[in-house]
Amino acid sequence: MIENISAVIITKNASQTIKTTLESLKDFKEIIVFDSGSIDGTIDIAQIFNNVVMYQGEFFGFGQTKNHAIHLASNDWIFSLDADESLSKELALHLNDIDLQSKLVGEVQRKNFFMGKEMTTAGWGRDKIIRLFNRKEFCFSDLQVHEKVEIDSSAKKVFLNGSLIHLAINNLSETLEKANLYSDLYAKENDTSYPIMIIIIKAQYAFVRTYFLQRGFLAGWRGFVLAVSNSVGVFYKYIKIYAKQKIKK
Repeated sequence: MIENISAVIITKNASQTIKTTLESLKDFKEIIVFDSGSIDGTIDIAQIFNNVVMYQGEFFGFGQTKNHAIHLASNDWIFSLDADESLSKELALHLNDIDLQSKLVGEVQRKNFFMGKEMTTAGWGRDKIIRLFNRKEFCFSDLQVHEKVEIDSSAKKVFLNGSLIHLAINNLSETLEKANLYSDLYAKENDTSYPIMIIIIKAQYAFVRTYFLQRGFLAGWRGFVLAVSNSVGVFYKYIKIYAKQKIKK
């Protein structure tokens, strides 16, 4: 049983993946789930698990919401993960045995899946991400989207055994939903606007980069869908800033 580390997750409408996530955390004594308005049964699923402590509240962007959630835990040591991620058995074993020294941060390899298949191209290869840290020493950046744990030169980085399984996109609808959500959040904290033609060029380049330069074509139809999704996401985030500034005038 992992008693000195709290697992912390923020959720909203994650019913497709949250059960798998929570099952992978069965060795944790405490799991903090902070939900922001789920209407798809996410809360009901989470409450089945005896080690889950459920909270509900407003979503302030990924960075601020995660920082709020980690301070609800009873432990200072935090393992943060998303509602579409799960731990491998090897990773859970390492967390159970790890020597939690001051300033330690744990970095883990993440395997990214798109519609049921692990992606190794299209910019979706395996990445390394910090997920274990002491909240008295470190926290997340306050960014609305693409937040990360901020560390300084005093941090002692340790690579954790095992991996995180990231079921990022499970169907086509999710690609549009995430593109819309992330572009909304990006537009909230950015004001740099571009002319329409520049926005179109940026969106086109996003497709070219993903499909050709990052070899998305090697992933077949999944690579094509990812390239289109990235292009749409880039278009959305810049056109929303453009429209916001035009409306102000």
